[in-house]
Amino acid sequence: MENAEILELLARGAAAGVFLGLAIVVGRGSYSPARVTGVLFCLAAASHTLTQLPGLEQSLGWARPPIWTLSVMGAGLFWAFATELFEDRQRLKAHRFAPAIGLLALGILAAVTPPGAARAFWLAQNLFGAALMAHVLFVIVAGWRNDLVETRRRLRGPVLAAAALYAVAVIAVQISELLWRPAGALSPLAAAALLMLSLAAIGALLQANPDLFARPVRPQPAEVSLPDMQAPSGDDAKIAAKLDRLMRGERAYRAEDLSIAALALRVGVPEYKLRRLINRQLGHRNFNAYLNQWRLAEVTQALADPDQRDVPISTIALDAGFQSLGPFNRAFKAETGLTPTAFRAQALSDAKRDPSAAAKAAT
Repeated sequence: MENAEILELLARGAAAGVFLGLAIVVGRGSYSPARVTGVLFCLAAASHTLTQLPGLEQSLGWARPPIWTLSVMGAGLFWAFATELFEDRQRLKAHRFAPAIGLLALGILAAVTPPGAARAFWLAQNLFGAALMAHVLFVIVAGWRNDLVETRRRLRGPVLAAAALYAVAVIAVQISELLWRPAGALSPLAAAALLMLSLAAIGALLQANPDLFARPVRPQPAEVSLPDMQAPSGDDAKIAAKLDRLMRGERAYRAEDLSIAALALRVGVPEYKLRRLINRQLGHRNFNAYLNQWRLAEVTQALADPDQRDVPISTIALDAGFQSLGPFNRAFKAETGLTPTAFRAQALSDAKRDPSAAAKAAT
């Protein structure tokens, strides 16, 4: 074995070890969907590191099938991790793993079919993976501005974007190998890139672990503090009071395309202070989620009001600040478990049986 091959083997072994250590780091702590998908992605990254060196893959013995499986599902598991990490869902649903299962199905078909068909299946598998990585990059960039978790905002660019770009580069090389010729000369470069990515990832996640993987809470707009959070004091209390007056009294959340920068300007504080307050004292991890809490509170009150029974739901939603019905319907069902129509019917039925409920809804 030549020196270059030994160095590559050492680099891949070190990278795989770091990814396994990262899986342990991510997995420690209270349950959250991001932790589960993060552990699976780290295992997939370690598996990918090993399977990209043909000679090493052949020596894995009984461990080869599960390692190969995780490697083939890698892009799908990374997609699940990134979307769970940045979209703050309360529960992990099975359909989040559908892309990973799809990649695995294509990989199995490629493994059991003749060479001609296998080539087509591997090409489809790589193109599907590339599409998933493109969506991850979109999620990373599109949500940066409204992300209230500072450690997560810093993580978006240097680590996850680099990992997504690496995945895109690997997929491009694999597609070129399928269509043209092998690119074995790039293998040492890939090994070095994997080692650097693994070290960067574990360094970033070790520092950001508690905030990064915390389960999102569902505070109500009227709340100023939550359990396990510090109540505002001093300047923060004044900022929180002014923010509450703007949102409750002036209904600032109704403004079209309201941004965190625009709201900070109205409150009269630097943007970073408002971010910190909404995140640490009010419990929100995303600015849109914060606005939607206020908007949904107004909508649910209006839908439960008998005096507004003839007002179209679309009018109520748009007046509350939602820009379109699609996002409104999704946010409403996620919050209440019902469609707006079903919620209104149930609320009006309850109000009919209990007139005091109707009076309360109208206030």
